[in-house]
Amino acid sequence: MRYWEACEAQVTAEEAIEECRLHEIEAVVRQLDGALIDLQTNDVIAYVDEAGEYSGADILGYLGY
Repeated sequence: MRYWEACEAQVTAEEAIEECRLHEIEAVVRQLDGALIDLQTNDVIAYVDEAGEYSGADILGYLGY
């Protein structure tokens, strides 16, 4: 997938967690609000949208792309 396509993508929690894992970040979904967080730092990686998905741009931004 090209960078701009990834930025525009909406991804599931499983897809987001796997991408983070590939970058050695342990991500989990926070039960309180569904936000995806970095388990080590408790930083929010991305907030869930009304469809239950996460913004690819948020994920890439957290990963430093």
